Amino acid sequence: MPESKPTQTARGWLQTGQAPKDRVTEVARASALLSGQIPSIPAALAPALQADVEMALLVEADSRGLVGLVDLLAEYAANKPVAKHARKLLFRAKQRGASVPERAQTRAPVSLAARAEPLPSFASTFDVDGNQLLMMGGWTPAEGSWCLAGFVHDSEGLHSVYFMPHLSRTAHREIVDKMRGSFHGEVVEVPEAFAASRLRWGTDRRDARQIGWEGDQADARRILADVEPLGEIEFNLDTADEALLQAHLDRNDAICTVTADLLDARAFRKACTAALSAEIRAVRGDAESGAEALATAAATWLESWFDAERRLNYAGRLEIEAWLRHQMNQRQEMLRALALARLMRDAQRPVLAAPVFAYTMQQRLRPDVLTAWQVTAESGGTP
Repeated sequence: MPESKPTQTARGWLQTGQAPKDRVTEVARASALLSGQIPSIPAALAPALQADVEMALLVEADSRGLVGLVDLLAEYAANKPVAKHARKLLFRAKQRGASVPERAQTRAPVSLAARAEPLPSFASTFDVDGNQLLMMGGWTPAEGSWCLAGFVHDSEGLHSVYFMPHLSRTAHREIVDKMRGSFHGEVVEVPEAFAASRLRWGTDRRDARQIGWEGDQADARRILADVEPLGEIEFNLDTADEALLQAHLDRNDAICTVTADLLDARAFRKACTAALSAEIRAVRGDAESGAEALATAAATWLESWFDAERRLNYAGRLEIEAWLRHQMNQRQEMLRALALARLMRDAQRPVLAAPVFAYTMQQRLRPDVLTAWQVTAESGGTP
C-alpha cells in the first residue's frame, strides 16, 4: 500500500540512490524512469519490479507530477494494487484539470457483429431529496454493449441498480432521454471512472449499514469489484474564485438556491415540523406573539440538525454537485455549491454564522411555511 512501511523504505532508496545489494538493479531502473533516462514505455517495466519498489515508484512519480509515468503504471504495472492505485491517481489528476495522456486503444481483430462499442456514462445532479442517477456504460465480448444504472442517495448509499446487457446505442439513448425527462436533476455525460466510483461508494455505504438494495446485486458487485469508491474531490481555485466563494457566503440579501434545496428536502421538513410542533401550533393560535419564539426555536434546532455527520454527507454531495456543474460549464452554480461545501466542512463554523445561510433559513422557514407543512402532515400528506 502507498503508506506501508515497505513502500516508504523503497521510496527512500529511490530518493537517496542507495539500496540493498540484492535490490540495486531494479532500484536503479526505477530511478532512471523517474529521472527520464529511461523513457516511460512498457518495455521499461520488464522484468517486473517487486511490489514495494513498483509502489514506491508510483508514489514518487505522483509526487513529482510525472503523469506519463503514472499512466504507464496504471496500464502495465505487474502488481495489481499498484495499477489500481495508479488509476485512482489519474482520476484525481483529471479532477484537478491536469493533462492526462490519452491511451491508444488497441483491439484484436473481431467480426463486425462483435465490435467493441462501450456505451457512454452519465450522472445527474442531485434532486432536493439527495438522490442521484448514475449510468455506467461498458462493453465485454460476452455481454456486448451494456449499462449499469443505479440511484444513489447522498447519505444512505445505493438504493437500486440494474444491469442491462446487449443494449444498443439507440435503446441506451432512449433510456437517457427518458431519465432526463422524469428525474428532477440535470443529466450530463461523465467519464466511466466517475460513474463507477460513485456506484461503488453507494454499495460500500449500503454494506456498512448492513442494508441490501434492489436490483442486480451480483452483476453490480462483479463489475464494481476493483473500483475505488469516490472520495473527497479536490478543487484548485485561483485567488479570485476563492474570494467569490467567501463573497457568496457573506451575502444577506438573496436566497441561496443550494441552501434552499437542503431545506426543501422531505426528510428535513418532516424532522423540522416534528421538532417544532409546539412552537408552530403556538403561532397558529397567535401568529404575532409566537413568531419570535418560533424563529429562536428553529435556529436552535437547525444547528443540531446540521451535526458533524450530516455536514460531512452534505459536503460530499455539494462537492460532487460543484464538479458536475463545472463539467456543464455552469460556473456560478459551481461556485455556489462549492461555497456551501466549504461551510459544511468547516466544523468550527456554525452554519448560521454564514449570512447567506441565515438569510435563506429566515426566508424559507417563515411561520406561514412551517404552518403549512404541519397542516399537510396532520392531514396525512408529506410535509
